[in-house]
Amino acid sequence: MEVITVSDASFTYSMTSVFDITGRVREEAILAILLTSFVIFLLGLGMVSFTKDVHNLVIVPIEHMIQLVREISENPLGKDLSLRAVDNNKQKDDGMETTLLIRTISKIAGLMRVGFGEAGADIIGKNLNITHGADAMNLLGTGRKIHSIFGFCDVRQFTDTTECLQEEVMLFVNRIAHILHSIVVQCDGAANKNIGDAFLLTWKVNTSTDPQQITSCADHNYAADKALFSFVKTMIEMIKHEDFLCNFSPRALAELYERMPGYKCRIGCGLHFGWAIEGAIGSSKKIDASYISPHVNMSESLEGATKDYGVPILMSEPFYNLLSSEAAAGCRKVDAIKKREGDIVTTNLYTYDVDLSIDFAHEEGKKKETKKKNEKARKKKRPMIGPAPAQRKTQFSLVDDHRAENQRKTFLQRGNNNENISDGLGQLPRIKISNNFPDVWNSDEDILQVTAHFTDEMRAIFSDGMDAYIAGDYDEAKLFFYQVLDETDGNDGPAQCMLAKLTRVTH
Repeated sequence: MEVITVSDASFTYSMTSVFDITGRVREEAILAILLTSFVIFLLGLGMVSFTKDVHNLVIVPIEHMIQLVREISENPLGKDLSLRAVDNNKQKDDGMETTLLIRTISKIAGLMRVGFGEAGADIIGKNLNITHGADAMNLLGTGRKIHSIFGFCDVRQFTDTTECLQEEVMLFVNRIAHILHSIVVQCDGAANKNIGDAFLLTWKVNTSTDPQQITSCADHNYAADKALFSFVKTMIEMIKHEDFLCNFSPRALAELYERMPGYKCRIGCGLHFGWAIEGAIGSSKKIDASYISPHVNMSESLEGATKDYGVPILMSEPFYNLLSSEAAAGCRKVDAIKKREGDIVTTNLYTYDVDLSIDFAHEEGKKKETKKKNEKARKKKRPMIGPAPAQRKTQFSLVDDHRAENQRKTFLQRGNNNENISDGLGQLPRIKISNNFPDVWNSDEDILQVTAHFTDEMRAIFSDGMDAYIAGDYDEAKLFFYQVLDETDGNDGPAQCMLAKLTRVTH
């Protein structure tokens, strides 16, 4: 209700009116409710919008960072990190600080994996899980004992190659590493050390199984077969991609071929199985995650002995015993040695017979040329033809081009463009191999091609010679080794080595 009173100037007479304003008050109340609801809706919409931005720009990236660090600490060598989805996001260059932090963490994780390798996985994981102390890091301490296959390989004639290539030698070594590491990783191995022209590779054997009680190749997931296959396949791929390995400037090529006419990039390999202590070596200023063991040195010694025996691969007896029957069928014992002077027990040395003189580039050229001509013949309904001779890809000319130099400049000018850039190494070959062990030894065409030169009969003759040599019947041993030389046109390295050794002994 609303009461209104009206009176005259002297307040003698007055009039009072009473009005019912219920409808107006109800209308004002409804409008006030609507106004309050509208304000609440605006505030709620603004809060949701702000919260969504905070969630997308702050909370989600921080959660990604935490998850990324957790994944790295649990599996420092993991490759399928959740960051990959963020890196492939179209907004990865949005300039947000959180995005930059995630990308930085990803790069740091990648650098740690590359720098520390498999031997440093525990170091990375343990230190990322340390929660006490602002600057607490436990980089040095006791190591752990592991059992592993150690593979050591070295580039032949590297000193002369370095003097010829000068600064381009880095391209050379890294191209070899690209082929070697690509194959080793596909065969479940890990790269540990790159020491100039030498590479140390490892294949860890499950420590839950006593290595002395391994009775089947499946017990260690065909680790020995994979290690041997890695080195054999690397040698084959180096022959196939010789143009990629030796893609240097005309100046470097001129010096290289002048000093070593007909130069071909080759490596020697040693394989051994044994224990080692895995851990960090160094100080708080600089550490290297590596292995310490006489077995690591044994693999290096085997590689060094490949030059004496004239073979690309030497294997110790402990490693040979882990091979499958399919892989062992291509191996032969080349010597029986004592590790130290005065030892009673001898250990046998083995090699896997491969012929690296095969011109795979020529073979590939013949296949492509034949395929092309057969396609033309098929279109014209003519009979198929045999393979035509093809020229080798590797050619050298002082005049023809500066393509290698121009390609290198192009790579540098393109900088961080994310197209197919290979950091100046050239067009990196993609290498895919079969993991169908142990059948791969009898199904891979390349393996069959490089092992065809040395037959089982020749292997049996050499074995008879080794038995006679070990028994002390040197004259009979010479007859067998000479027979192997005759069968191989005098090119068998182990037979030459044993004959030279027998000559020294008899004289």
